[in-house]
This record gives sequence, C-alpha cells and structure tokens, in this order.
Amino acid sequence: MGARAFGALAVITYVLLVFGATVRVHGAGLSCPDWPLCFGEVIPQLNFLVFLEWGHRVLAGSISVGFLTLGGWILAHPVRRSLAGPRWGFALCVLITQIVLGGLTVLKSLAFWSVTLHLLTGNLFLLSLLAVRAKLAPSPLPASPASRGLASAVVAMWFVQMALGGLVSSNYAGLACTEWPTCNGGVWFPVLDGIIGLQLAHRAGAYVLFTLAAAFYVKSFGQPMAGPAKRVFGTVLVQVGIGILNVLWAMPVEIAVLHSATADLIGVFAVLAVLRLPMGEGMHLAAVSDSGSSV
Repeated sequence: MGARAFGALAVITYVLLVFGATVRVHGAGLSCPDWPLCFGEVIPQLNFLVFLEWGHRVLAGSISVGFLTLGGWILAHPVRRSLAGPRWGFALCVLITQIVLGGLTVLKSLAFWSVTLHLLTGNLFLLSLLAVRAKLAPSPLPASPASRGLASAVVAMWFVQMALGGLVSSNYAGLACTEWPTCNGGVWFPVLDGIIGLQLAHRAGAYVLFTLAAAFYVKSFGQPMAGPAKRVFGTVLVQVGIGILNVLWAMPVEIAVLHSATADLIGVFAVLAVLRLPMGEGMHLAAVSDSGSSV
C-alpha cells in the first residue's frame, strides 16, 4: 500500500512540475505578488493567470498534506520507520526548502535565482519520493559496474542541465539566439557571457547528456537494465528534438511547456534506473522480507 501511495504522489508531483512550467511561461507568477491577497482581495476575480497561479499553489498544498500523512504512516511503525524513515526525512527537508523558495519567488518577483532553485528543489522532491517508494517495494536488477556508473552520470548531468535550463528560462535567454546553431548574425562563437553564454552552455550540456544516455543504452544491451536504459535514452532523444523545435519556432508556450515536461521525465527515468541497480544481497533480502510482512 505504502509504495503505491508514494508512487501516486510522485505522479501528482510530476503534474505539479508541469503546472509550474505552465505558470512560468505565462509569466503568471507576477500576477499576485502579495499572496495570499491578490489585487487587494482575498478571493480575486478568477482570470486565466490567477487561475494558473492559485491552481499551482492549491495542488502544491495538497501534495504537502498527502506527503505528511504518508510520513505519519511510515513513522508509526518501527520496521517502516527504519526502512524508509531516513529517505522520507530527506524528502521532508527538500519539501520545506521548496516551500520557502516558493515564497521567496513571489516576494522577489521571480528573481532568477529563486526561480531556478525552486525548479531544482521541485524535481529533487519528486525524485526523493521515488527513492522512498523504492525502499518500500524494492525491485533491483543486476547491472554491470559500467552501467551503474553511466546511470549515475546521467542523473548528475541531468541535474546540471536542469539548473542551466532554469537559468536560461528565468533570464529569458532562449530568445537571444533564434537562428541556432549560429548566434548574432552568423557568428559561431559569440562572446560567452550573459544570456548568450547561458544559452550555449545549456545546449552544450544537452550534447553531453545525450552522449551519456547513449553510452548507458549501448552498455546495457543484452542486460536486464536494457529496458530502463532504453527509456532514458529515448526520452533524451525526444527532449533534444523538442529543444530544437522550441528554438526554431521562437519558443511558443505549448512547446516550452512540453520541453519542461520531457526534461522532468528524463530525471524520473534516470533515477528509476539507478534505484533498480542491485543493492547488497543481504540488504535486498531484508528489504523484501520487511516489505512483504509489514509494508
């Protein structure tokens, strides 16, 4: 029961992240800087931007309540507490940080640093939910050391790429070079500073992430990890295509949201691949025994 509940909460959190991307591309975060009051009213007129903003906050609050409820269920039982308690505690710290950053994002009128950190901690919270779920219902698959290292490298590079993407988005750098791969009138290597530098770094990171995901996929041929590796590589491939369309079509709202949604999926699939790598044999047996008897 617990593993399914955390899995469902992770799915809802993913929806929240996509919702947040929709809020961001519409600039809706500035429509109510004095939350919880908007335009001097406790319950403002529900136009589209206010709906996006308040819908995002209501969904975030609902996830927090569900997470704390499931945390009480974990902490109430000693076996569940020892099994998943530390990971739940880490997720709780991430959630608290996320709430603080959400408030700062509003108070600071969408400062680039608060928007970027809010995006990163939101994704980190989603991944921490998957980590808790993996403890409650472990399903390890054998993998070579090379696959283990490459899967971890994909996760690390994905996190760097998300940070660069958040900086690009919050600085509106995506509009600075619409004729990719050249910038500023056909110059291949413009001055690498400011938003141009951010944009080119983000694109270079996409190449690195693609290469790591491809290597992970190739190394996993004929292994039980081939399925997870294929999902990771396939999602990265789709993301690169969406990113190119996003630039060529001058960042329409729908493509920008899809770009963020696919980026989140890369992290989900990559972390799931890491979580399915084998634990120590004794640790695995104990986890299965505990989950079967009390979880």
